[in-house]
Amino acid sequence: MSENTILGGPPSDTARRSDASRDPSHAAVDSPTDELDVDEASDVPGDVATAYHRGRLYGAFALGFDRPGDELQTALAAEAYTDDLVESARTIDSEIGGVAAEVGTHLEAFDALCGRWASLFGVEEGITVSPYELTYLPGPLMTNVRQLADIRGFYDAFDLSIAPGKNDRGDHVCFLTSFTSHLSLQEAYLRLESDVEGVAVVVDAQRRFLEDHLGRWYWRFAEEVSAHDDGFYAALSDLLSALVEYEIERLELDPTWVPDDPEVTEWNEDVFGDSGRSCGGCGLNDEDVDQLSWDGGDPS
Repeated sequence: MSENTILGGPPSDTARRSDASRDPSHAAVDSPTDELDVDEASDVPGDVATAYHRGRLYGAFALGFDRPGDELQTALAAEAYTDDLVESARTIDSEIGGVAAEVGTHLEAFDALCGRWASLFGVEEGITVSPYELTYLPGPLMTNVRQLADIRGFYDAFDLSIAPGKNDRGDHVCFLTSFTSHLSLQEAYLRLESDVEGVAVVVDAQRRFLEDHLGRWYWRFAEEVSAHDDGFYAALSDLLSALVEYEIERLELDPTWVPDDPEVTEWNEDVFGDSGRSCGGCGLNDEDVDQLSWDGGDPS
């Protein structure tokens, strides 16, 4: 199963990929001294194994909430998707592991998931539940456009851009979880390398991104999904909520919650293009749109 389906790339540059391919979940056994050095030299909370499994879990959200395709179908056929989901969730926290186990109980055949996804998120049926952050933010439109620019700034800072074939805005829940996955996998790698400064930089980015973006509206997204679904996607959104709530407590964050009714004003096609608010048109021309993919630069 892919660990980074949208903003993906290894948590290292090309020269380091052979080392980065090591499974950090076994780092405490394979290299206890390296992990101890990192943790003692830094006040940044976390360790190699949980960083790796948080990265894998966020990557599972990016894959699970995306339009079902070949990658998800292959993972489901191999029974890898829910197995990996539960393994990583249990490694992070036993309660989160229990929520993850519920996802497996609601798993359906691939064709059934395609239909369920279309009824919730697909433009074919008018998007019942919006997967875009800006939908949930209050205030005038131009203020929220600046939020979109801030999200893109995070991606740019880590040399990431929207992958070819992905036409959604950068505030889509799949992009946000894929980016958080990337940061977590970077953290795991940098802890393996005993790069204390690098760990601090990446964890600080996680803090700011969760507090300013995903951590503000994940609960509203989960509420909306659960209001329209009682199966796989409701269970997956509950798991997302459980993980983000854990992150907020772990990192001592204080996100500004979005209201139940955001009352966004002045949303119109002049700003976001012909597709307007619902389908995620960004209003940018082809020259302005980055392709969210790894460019091989050094992310540390």
